[in-house]
This record gives sequence, C-alpha cells and structure tokens, in this order.
Amino acid sequence: MSAQPYHILLPESGMPVVEKWNVNKFYQQIHFHREFQITMIQEGSGFLFVSDKVVPYEKGDVYFLGRNLPHALKTTKVPTGCPDSGSKAISLFFDQDKIKESLRNVPEAYRINKLLESSNYGLKVNRDSAGYLSDYIEELTNCTGVNKFLLFLKLLNIASRDNNVMILSPKAAPNKIGDGNDPKIVKICTFVKENYRDLISLSEIADLAHMSPTGFCRFFKTKTKKTFSQYLAEVRIGCACELLHDDDYSISDCGYSSGYNNLSNFHKHFKKYTGMSPMEYRSNLNNDLGNC
Repeated sequence: MSAQPYHILLPESGMPVVEKWNVNKFYQQIHFHREFQITMIQEGSGFLFVSDKVVPYEKGDVYFLGRNLPHALKTTKVPTGCPDSGSKAISLFFDQDKIKESLRNVPEAYRINKLLESSNYGLKVNRDSAGYLSDYIEELTNCTGVNKFLLFLKLLNIASRDNNVMILSPKAAPNKIGDGNDPKIVKICTFVKENYRDLISLSEIADLAHMSPTGFCRFFKTKTKKTFSQYLAEVRIGCACELLHDDDYSISDCGYSSGYNNLSNFHKHFKKYTGMSPMEYRSNLNNDLGNC
C-alpha cells in the first residue's frame, strides 16, 4: 500500500495552523505532506503507522512528524458512549524552513533545529514532557498574532530539551541514533545497515570499534542510550515491517530476509518492538486503511 500525497494550506506568515479533530476515526490513509506536524491525542486509541514502524497510541500521547514522513493514525477502539466522536486530537502544522529561518540568528535555538531534524524519523515525546506540551497545544487553539507565535516557540523549546524522546522509525534512523557525529557510532551503524541480514557477533562489532566486547557494550550504551542487541533488533524489525507491505513475501520470508535464522526469535522481537505479531501487522495494513 503506497503512501498518498496530502497538502495543508499554510499562511505566508509562517504562523502554525491549528486543527482540532473530533471524529469517529482519524484519517487512516497512509499519507505524507511537506508540512511539519505535531499531534496530541485527546481521546481514542489505536496504532500509529510511521514509515516502517507501527506503535500503539493512546490518550495523552504527543508526536512530532517531520515533512514527507509517511504516516497514519488507525483507530481501533472508540470510547463507550462516543460512537460518532470517539477520536479527538489537536494537530499543529507549520513550515519547518520558515521556523528555522526565523531562528537563524539565534545561536541558543540549536536545540530546536536539532529537534526539527530528528523529527524526520518521527518522535514520541515522553509522558512527563507530553503533559506540559499538551497544555501549550490546547492554549494555542485560542491564541492569535504574536502571542500565538511566541507560545509556539516556547512549545518547541520545551520539547527540544526532552532527552528521552523515542525515535519511531528504525528503518529511517539507523545512522541517527545517539551521537550521530561520533565516527565510531557512524561506522558501526553503517556496518549494521549493510550487514543486518547476516550473523553479527558482539566480538565482530567490538573489533570494528577497536574495543573489547565489554568496553564496546559500555561505549555503545552511553552514546545511544540502548544496547547494541536492541539496536540491531530495531534495524531488523524495521526491515521486516517494510517487507510485510509486500504480500509476495510470506511471514517466514520476511523473518529470514531480515536476518533472523530462528523464526521464534523473529516473532518474539516483532511483538516486542511493534506491539503485535507479524500477521496482525500485515492484517492492519490490509484492513480499513484508505476506507475511511
């Protein structure tokens, strides 16, 4: 199922557009647009499709979705008593280039620029920060003029200081984890991206970094906030998600082609990182999307 282009009309001023959604189901066709999107879920639950990844969403979640990133919110559960308006959200849309241009001469805004770039892979804000951001997002629905723009910049500034955001798309981000400027991290991630289908041992990857296995594990965890085995699994599951879009591949083919020699491990990891089985993932792709 290919992603469809979508367009949001933005003002020339660069002011963000605020949309309030109160529907039975969100727009579920996988789509993309050049406008940057921030979405706060107010009611409802389901799955967020982001490029190659599927993650469950629920009330209180806040997501940052960069431009041209394929995505869709698939509603799976409508709250009791709300059959016609069980899915509620507020979304902000804006031109990333105009925001960056307005901050071009503000060195202190480097964190905001980094946040905008990282959002090209899709970000989920951690629960504590989401609570703060939700208040600002709701307030933006009633703001105009300069106050609206200043409040919006404050929202971006708070989000940019969250060190625990979750990158949503492992396929899009294998070279962007942790300290993307560290040459060893870049070298390791490039190697994994090119060889994830093969057996990759800890000793092999440690030799590549010219470290002992113990030293490498400590180094990688410090730099990326995750273990190497976790990172490798994310890359492989990202590949499997992409293959599952093609019905010509069986579930087993998707597992083997993603670097899993043991299908039991494949199913276990897939469930861990996506919240569903490979069969459920494929069914969610084939059912309902594009029909609402």
